Amino acid sequence: MIETLLKSDSALSILTTVSLAQFLIIVAIFIGVGVLIYKFRDRIKLLLDDYRDEENRKERYKQMLDAHDKEIQEIKKHHEEDVTHFYETQITYKQQSIDKQNAIDKRFGEVSKQINDLTVLIRNHYEETKRLKRNELREKLLNNYRHYTSLEENPQQVWNEMEADAFWHLFSDYEQLDGNGYMHTVVKPAMEALTLINFS
Repeated sequence: MIETLLKSDSALSILTTVSLAQFLIIVAIFIGVGVLIYKFRDRIKLLLDDYRDEENRKERYKQMLDAHDKEIQEIKKHHEEDVTHFYETQITYKQQSIDKQNAIDKRFGEVSKQINDLTVLIRNHYEETKRLKRNELREKLLNNYRHYTSLEENPQQVWNEMEADAFWHLFSDYEQLDGNGYMHTVVKPAMEALTLINFS
């Protein structure tokens, strides 16, 4: 009779090829599994709860990792902005430093030129003063020469120690101012030829 029922039911047509003994074994297995599930329902529930908790933990951990990763990305972005700002600032400072150095170099060049120009001016002034002083001494020496070597003004061709000392001091000053030429070849020998009078 079961075989007839099984044959008539299209949903269970697959069981038509199964013997009664096999069918009873299958039913017994299902009942056994059902009894086991019922008997261990608390443990199964705990396992399912643990599984759900583990999944929830994984999800929370993933969310934490995502949040941490997002935070790291934000920090990295701010760090990159800070580094970029730092390098831009350094470039600006470097350019300012270069500009200041160029300005200093330019000013130094201007001051150096002014110093050089002033040095040339001072040297020229010194040379001109020296020339004028040398000419002045030369004129005094020539006046002394004309006076003391003149037969009309100094017929005995003599001079005293004080006059000689004054003349030779002027002559020494003239030499220190690079005086030469006629004074050495004519004046000096003539003055050395004068007779020195000693008052003592």
